[in-house]
Order: sequence, then structure tokens, then C-alpha cells
Amino acid sequence: MFCWSGRVLRIDLSKREVSVETSEPNVMHLLGGRGINVKILHDEVTPSISAFDPANRLVFGPGVLTGTPAPAASRMAVTTLLPNGFVGSSSIGGFIGAEIRHTGYDNIIIQGRSDNPVYVFIHDNEVDFNDAGSIWGKDTQDTQEIIKKELGDPDVQVMCIGPAAENLVTFSSIMTGLQSAAGHGGYGSVLGSKNLKAVAVRGKRGVSIAHLDDFLDVCLDTRNSIIQNPAVQAMCAAGDKNQIFYAVAEGQAVFGNYEAPDSNSETAADWSRRAEEFWNQCAVGKIGCYGCPMFHFDVFNVPDVGIVAPKCTGLGLSFATRLWNNDYKLMLQASALCNNHGLDFTSTTNIIAFLMELYHHGIITEHDTDGIPMKRGDKEAIISTIHRIAHQEGFGRLFRGGLLDAARTIGKGAEQYAMHVKGLEMSATEPRIFKTAALAYALCKDVIDAPPIIEGMGGIEKETAEKLAFQLVGSREASHKDTYEKKGHLTWDSENRATALDLLGMCRYFFLSMGIFLDVPAKLFSLATGVDMDESGLLTAAQRVRTLERAFNVTKGIERKDDSLPERLFEVAVPQGQFEGTKLDKKMFDTMVDDYYATSGWDENGIPKEETFNKLGLVSEWKIFKDRMEQKGATP
Repeated sequence: MFCWSGRVLRIDLSKREVSVETSEPNVMHLLGGRGINVKILHDEVTPSISAFDPANRLVFGPGVLTGTPAPAASRMAVTTLLPNGFVGSSSIGGFIGAEIRHTGYDNIIIQGRSDNPVYVFIHDNEVDFNDAGSIWGKDTQDTQEIIKKELGDPDVQVMCIGPAAENLVTFSSIMTGLQSAAGHGGYGSVLGSKNLKAVAVRGKRGVSIAHLDDFLDVCLDTRNSIIQNPAVQAMCAAGDKNQIFYAVAEGQAVFGNYEAPDSNSETAADWSRRAEEFWNQCAVGKIGCYGCPMFHFDVFNVPDVGIVAPKCTGLGLSFATRLWNNDYKLMLQASALCNNHGLDFTSTTNIIAFLMELYHHGIITEHDTDGIPMKRGDKEAIISTIHRIAHQEGFGRLFRGGLLDAARTIGKGAEQYAMHVKGLEMSATEPRIFKTAALAYALCKDVIDAPPIIEGMGGIEKETAEKLAFQLVGSREASHKDTYEKKGHLTWDSENRATALDLLGMCRYFFLSMGIFLDVPAKLFSLATGVDMDESGLLTAAQRVRTLERAFNVTKGIERKDDSLPERLFEVAVPQGQFEGTKLDKKMFDTMVDDYYATSGWDENGIPKEETFNKLGLVSEWKIFKDRMEQKGATP
């Protein structure tokens, strides 16, 4: 085979054994990355297994094009059974995915549990189990540096966990580099449950390409198209400088725990001024991921904080409007603490916003939070909560199992303030404005699983949006913000496009630079592998993956009632901005869910049908699904 190595590395921590298996039976159907990861989890993790069970698998899957010269092909899927009980895949960037490809493996399976803390070092054809007792408790940055020094190679790539994951906090992250994370959902906690502190990788092999000269020509043309795109140039020039400005100006910013902004909230102009001043004082450069021509992540040197390079969610709404905070230095300090401790930005800021609202309404007092008043925007409240959660000290112990678990423990009506979907904390993007975004929130672990094609979103003009919507789902009106028509179909289509990029290992910023169609990724795939592929083939592979994910989650207990949003988003309108007064209609929202289910080939309860499995060539997977459903007394 070209491009694929055909090899899957299995690491059993309990037995301290490794083995190499073939990936060939799966590559034509599921391509790679997230696809093969999900297939492994579907086959090997039965319904009786829980997230922290040693029998749970955590699978690392670089995409098919990761590690090649293909522009923006840096991504690796991290897939596991998450603490909320369902399968999840997080796309992590940086350089770790390419390094794994250069070791000669398509995927890595981690199973079992070590008796003592270890880290594994994968190099050439060897896998070493190294004692991690001396670095257990270290933060993610120190851990990476210590391992590189211990191995005597600064080019070793390391992904690791921090204190939060060691303490099994269910929204802890796996970190690599300064800011790349597999975060939202609790991937780090699964690694922590296995006593695995880190995975270090050093690869010196190449990735074979079927039609090298033609492949390189398309790579160069694509790279030039990306860097010459005005939207990309603007993004790279500004970084995240204008993120809060636009969100506040357009009414998409979430204030607090989806509350109305108070009279002291910043205007868009104030945010723009503050950002300009901070960038002028502290911005020192930009970084990017392997093979990326964009390099749009800002690096800052912040007094009393140090070098920080947060992803967009860190230097944006999460630590800003969400926490009633207008201090950019505090945003960077909190971002760095979360990254170093290995805590997910989205969940952590959701929890702090939740505490601030409870305090604001008098449901809790400082006596419930170790004497620290949870005042809106208060620095001590923000920083102390991060420390206490990561180290499981004081009131931080309430949140080891996440927001919903803590709300139930607190009682006194706190549960109604817990903004979550399927037990996962919601992010700081307003879902009431764009209906596809709301549906994606309800159906997926995160709205980023779908790039909605909606008038106004991402600067798309009305005529362009209508043309795209008609081309994709046969309805020009589906692009309008205020309609529910065909939004289920549109969300389904968008999710499949995003998933297809996951299989190839391509960053979703590709949509910004090259549009939503997949002709170029399909061409790169064909030239790299020697296997003819078009957009339709990529989307079919994506549908197979999403069908397997849904089937897995159905056997784990997911139901139609779980595919919804917190009641506040149906009952309370957007409180400010140009979309003031907008809210979701519950009955119409349900029609979107119906549309999505029907388009996906699922029944009215969200259960994939036998004909859908057969149409997608998943005959053996249907038999497994049917048997598992019958064992739990249900009929698929």
C-alpha cells in the first residue's frame, strides 16, 4: 500500500506487551484517523465496559495525509469511551500525529492499566516502558521537557497529562506542545485511569506516496491558494485579536452562564481597544501545526505569566465574557494554568460561570467555596477554582465528575443552572441564533463538529449562502437564520464534510481557505494512496463512521431525549445585540431532529436502521449492533 503503513500498534499496559496488527481490512471502508479509531472501539469495547475500566481503549489515529506535505494535514484523532458514557473523538494538532506516522504506524491502541505510573517511548520498531514516578504530579510543560531531556533528543514529540487527569477529573485533557489538546470530554482522565503519564514518539521513516510528483504539484498549488486567500490573510494578521469584538458586536457572545449582560459589560469598541493595547504590549510571534501554511496562533510574553500560546477558545470568549472578565492578562494566566494542569477550557470556564451565577443568586456563599466569594470576573475566584479542581482540593472535589454531577450534589435547585449536553459542559458560543449550530450542539459533543452554511456565519453573503444551501439540500431558505427548514439535512451534510477531513487528518480551517467542497482533499488522497477517490466517496466513508459512533452510543444508552439542549435556551431569548429577542422554538427544534434522523437513516428514536448499515457496507457491524441491543432487551 501507498501512504498507509498497514500497521497498527497495540500497547497493553497491564501485561507490558506490544504487538503489531494490520490496518488493511479497514482502510478502504473507513480510510484512517477517526474512522479506524471508531471501528476499533466499536469492535472491542462492549456495552458493559466503563470509561475507567482497564478494558477501555484509547486509540490514536493520525489521518491518512498526516505526516505528508499536504497543507493543513497535521491532525490526529484521539478516540475513546468518555466519562459521560459515550464515544468521543477529539482532533489534536501540533506535530505528534506526523511523528506517529513517521514511526510507521497508522494507529496506536492503548489498553489495560499499569500497576505504577509509566510513560511509553515509541521509536523505530521499539516500545519502551519507562518509569514515570518522578514526573507524576508534574504539569504538562515540565513533563514534556523532562522526558525530552531524559531521552536525550529535543525532537521527540510528547503528549501527556497533568495533575487534573492524574486525579481523574472528567474534563481533563491530553496536551502536546504549548497549546494543542485533546480536551473537551475528558480524554486525559482515561489516560490517567491507565496510569499512563505520557506517550513519547520519535519516527525517522517517510510516508510513501503513490504519485509523488503530481502530489507535490497539487500540494504546492493548494498551499498557494490558502496563503493568497484574503480571509486567511486577515485571520493570520489579526490572530484572535478581533474574536471578542465581533462576537460582542454581532450578539453571539455568551455572558456568564448564558445570562443577560449587566450594565457594566464592555461594548464591542471597548474590546477592540483593549485587544489592540494588549497585542502591542505582549504579542511576540505566531506558531502553527505541522505542514500548516497559516501559522495563526499568537504567542505572548506576559509579565508575571511567561510565554503563553492559547488556542482561540482560551484568548476568546471562554475566559472573557463567559467569566465577566475584561482583563487580557487574566485570560492568558487562566489559559496557561488550564493547559499546564491539563484542564479543558470549555468545561472549566462553564463551571466557573455556573459558580458565579449560583453566588449571584445567593444559592451558594463564600462558605461553600473555601471562603472565596465567586464574584463575577473576580481574579481570585477564577484562579483558585482552576487550582482546586486540578489538584482536587477543597470545593474543587465537587467537580471531579463534572458540572452535572456537582450540581446534583449541591442541590438547592442548582441543577437547573447546569448548562450541559449529554453531561458535557457547553461552550461560550451562542446557539440560539443559528439553528444548525443549535442542532449540532444537541447531537454532537461540540458545535465544531459542523461548519454550518448559514447567511452571515463566517461572513457568507446571503446570495452565496442561498446558492450553497440549494446545491447541498435543495432549499435556498435553509440558509436563512430564522428558518428551521431543512436544517437537519444541512447539519448532517456539514458534519459529514467535517468528519471526512478528520479521516484525512486535515484541519477544519481548510473550509475557511478552500470552501466546503472536498474535491481538493479527494485529489490529494488519490495521488497519495493510488486509490481513486472523489467527494462522494469521502462523504460515504464519513457516514460509515458516524453510523458506527451512533450505534455504539445507542448500545451505551443514548436516547432521543438526550439529543436536546438545556431548557434555558428554549425559554429565554438572546438578551442583547442585533439578535436580541431570538430564542429556540422547542416544537420546531424537534422537527429539525426528525429531519436529521431521517437523513441519517435512523428511526424516529435515533436508532440506525438495518438498511442503513447494509447501504453503507456495514453488514458485520449490523450483526454486532443487533446482538448487543437484543442482549439489553431492545430491538433495533
